[in-house]
Amino acid sequence: MNFTFNNPVNILFGSGKINLVGEECKKFGKSALIVTGANSTKKSGLLQKVQDLLAKENIGSFVADNIPQNPTTDAVMLAAKLARENNCDMVIGLGGGSSLDAAKAIAFMAKHEGHVSEYILAKRTSNGTCLPVIAVPTTCGTGSEADCFAVLNDTATNDKRTLRQMITLPQVSIVDPDLMRSMPESVLRSVMFDAFCHNLEGYISRHASPVSEMFSLKGVELFAENMPKLLNDLNDKAAWDAICLASTFGGFSLQSAGCIAVHGIEHPVSGLRNVIHGKGLAAVIIPVLEQTIACCPKRFAVLSKILGGNDENDFLEQVEKIRNMLGLNDRLQDLGVLEHDLPWLAKNALEVSKTLLSNHPLSYTEQEILAMYKKAF
Repeated sequence: MNFTFNNPVNILFGSGKINLVGEECKKFGKSALIVTGANSTKKSGLLQKVQDLLAKENIGSFVADNIPQNPTTDAVMLAAKLARENNCDMVIGLGGGSSLDAAKAIAFMAKHEGHVSEYILAKRTSNGTCLPVIAVPTTCGTGSEADCFAVLNDTATNDKRTLRQMITLPQVSIVDPDLMRSMPESVLRSVMFDAFCHNLEGYISRHASPVSEMFSLKGVELFAENMPKLLNDLNDKAAWDAICLASTFGGFSLQSAGCIAVHGIEHPVSGLRNVIHGKGLAAVIIPVLEQTIACCPKRFAVLSKILGGNDENDFLEQVEKIRNMLGLNDRLQDLGVLEHDLPWLAKNALEVSKTLLSNHPLSYTEQEILAMYKKAF
């Protein structure tokens, strides 16, 4: 047995932990760039609250609110320029996974020359420096607060690629379930499915380890027990806590084991057509996994039992129940994908999602990937 598990992020988890943001940030300097979306944290008042808490500790703040739902390389480069021009000492990711992923890349590029895509494609080598990242998630799906990955859409090519640099791992992550409650229910349903996929995929990954498996299986268990409770009562505090913890566990799992072909097949979809990530995952998951079960049936049997099934033979039925419960029944064509996109998606997945596909227990040809897209279409 051989494995590596290295995840030094400091997680501050619990109701009201947002009130510690100023106290934590003062450890890193006197000027912060807050990376967030254009609307949600402003409407909820959270952005202003964070700025007030920073000001209380004599920390000045600047705001980069140009982050779209699928963060782009262009947005990252503009915000990194803002961080440099204002001599920011740290970057705060405030929002969903898009804001957190963008914050990591911005913190990295604030200390590097060139374009972020050059580092993603290994055309340039990191100098080993990065501004400290403080992650404050407002959605419970990506687990980005617990991993070093920054998934970005390349504006020039529509490729969805990942900046993988350990130095972008957040120094501090404040996971306050109270911050999640302003999410529209449609967003909650989508991000919960993302969290479910992260834990599931981490358990199935070729690189799963005894440590990552503990996070993965507990994450799936927390999701299975508490997702129905939360949908039934959005005021169920214990269910909020559990789903947020499941999301963070997914991040820990991914940092060690990585995602597999479910994410690898979805990424070209949201890269090309700006599809909501959780909806894209729900559309492709069954065609991707149906052939995988035979190569590791014991693992799928474990997952099926946690979800309420009997063994590997009814695993897909359990996934279908989850899709129905969350109302994530869209096919790719319902999400804006066109039939003539499918060959491009298959080619892009094989080339751009190479790492995710290599984590999968099965290997796929371009034609086999195309067949999956056709089934999901």
